[in-house]
Amino acid sequence: MKKVYQKPDASEHAPYYGQYIALVTDPDPVHLMKMQILDLQALLADVPMEKENFRYAEGKWTIKELIGHIIDCERIFAYRALRIGRGDTTPLAGFEEDDYVKNTDFNKRSLPSLGHEFGLVRENTLALYDHFSPEELLRIGIANNHPVSVRAILYIIAGHQLHHERILRERYLPEL
Repeated sequence: MKKVYQKPDASEHAPYYGQYIALVTDPDPVHLMKMQILDLQALLADVPMEKENFRYAEGKWTIKELIGHIIDCERIFAYRALRIGRGDTTPLAGFEEDDYVKNTDFNKRSLPSLGHEFGLVRENTLALYDHFSPEELLRIGIANNHPVSVRAILYIIAGHQLHHERILRERYLPEL
C-alpha cells in the first residue's frame, strides 16, 4: 500500500529547515526523491570535465564540493531519522557543514563518481523510509537542540537537494 505523506508542521522541525520543507511541492516526497537521483545525475553529466572544480565566487564551494555536501548532509539526516524512528531519545549533535567540506577533498574525485555515490546514498535513504510505519514517521527526537520528526527529515532531505540544485542551476551552470 502506498504511503500518503503530509507536510510536517512547524513544531516538527527547527525554524531554519522551514525553507527546505517549503520547496517540496510534490505531494509524494518519496517519488520526488526518486526523480531527484536522475535529475541530479543528468545535470552533472552536462558539466564539462575541465569545469568540475569551478566555484562561482571566492570562498564558495566548487561543484564537486557542493555535491559532496549534499551527500554528507543526506547521510547525517538519514542517520537522525533512523535513530529517532527506532525510538532512540538520545539528543543528537549538530554538525558544521563547512568543516565537513574542508576536511575532505571532494575535488580529487570525479564528478561522475560523486553523482554515483549520491545515487547510492539516496537509494539507501529511500529504503529506510520505505519501512517506516506511520507511527515511526511521527516520532520526534532532538537534533542540534531542536525537535525534529522522522517525517520532517524526509522533507528536509528532499528540500535540501532542491535548494542546492537551484543554486547549481542559477550560480554555477550559467558561468560554464
